[in-house]
Amino acid sequence: MKKMDEMDRDIQLRSEEWGYKTALLGLCAWTGFNIYQALVGGGKLEMLPCLILILSVSVQGFAQTAMKRNMIAGDEEYKEPNKLVQGVILMVVILIVVLAVGVYFFQKD
Repeated sequence: MKKMDEMDRDIQLRSEEWGYKTALLGLCAWTGFNIYQALVGGGKLEMLPCLILILSVSVQGFAQTAMKRNMIAGDEEYKEPNKLVQGVILMVVILIVVLAVGVYFFQKD
């Protein structure tokens, strides 16, 4: 396998970006159509596209935050709180609240 130069890496990165955005748009369309079917037709709401979409966006956000943190790790000029840990804690809190509200509404019926 040949070593990629800067132009090849740029082409590879752009093609991955387009693929990722296409996949996210497809998941958004799938999720939106499924929600529409559930609301209008009374069908069952499929959670798989929603979960994949949330996982994809979360992984991208956490990876971006971790990479930024690693880039400024040894620099004295930039001192900021650990946003990666704050993000993980926030996601856990949101998940707990959503699960609690869901359990409350299911128990209410």
